[in-house]
Amino acid sequence: MKLIKNKEFLQQIAHQIDVLNTLGGGISLPQVEVDKHEKGAIIRVAIPSVSPEAYQIALDQNQLTVMATHRLDNDSEAVFPLFSQHFMLPPQVDLSRIDAVFTDQELQVRLPYHTSVYKTRNIEIKY
Repeated sequence: MKLIKNKEFLQQIAHQIDVLNTLGGGISLPQVEVDKHEKGAIIRVAIPSVSPEAYQIALDQNQLTVMATHRLDNDSEAVFPLFSQHFMLPPQVDLSRIDAVFTDQELQVRLPYHTSVYKTRNIEIKY
């Protein structure tokens, strides 16, 4: 027996319960995965009921910080942290080419490697 049939209402109330849990001292449980590939890596972060506007990404030298915050409403200056995680990036990551996309309820931070890391090149011998 379904007590509540409105799916949109259930999604909104689930988000509110998650926020109240976080504000009450609980935590949001994100799913974080790091996929490594030949030409780069992807950090995947998924937090249930969190919109793309809630995420922020900061890069300080080779330290990448991914965080999510919640505002009570659009006009409010009160911001509550939902999630924050630091990643130390290896030297082969091309810091100038890092980008991020939000797709399928998941934040993807793409970390391409320097092209010289995975390309073979001949080195001239001087004499």
